[in-house]
Amino acid sequence: MNIVLLVSVFIAIGLFEGPKMVREKLWRELLVFGFLLFFGFTLSILLTLGVPVPSPVRGIRSLMNPILKLLGIPTYYS
Repeated sequence: MNIVLLVSVFIAIGLFEGPKMVREKLWRELLVFGFLLFFGFTLSILLTLGVPVPSPVRGIRSLMNPILKLLGIPTYYS
């Protein structure tokens, strides 16, 4: 039941926003919107099904740590 509701909400969002972008020929925005909508839909389905989704904080830390060390900014997490 939750998945059906989730699918219907995402379809409604796409049908509400998509045609406006096509009418105004906002192709780049439509591409980004479609990507973000698909990404959000995928994450929502995974969370609904109980699949453990990793936290993005670990990835951000691994990207920022070398930059912060290069700038001489101390980090207080492990």
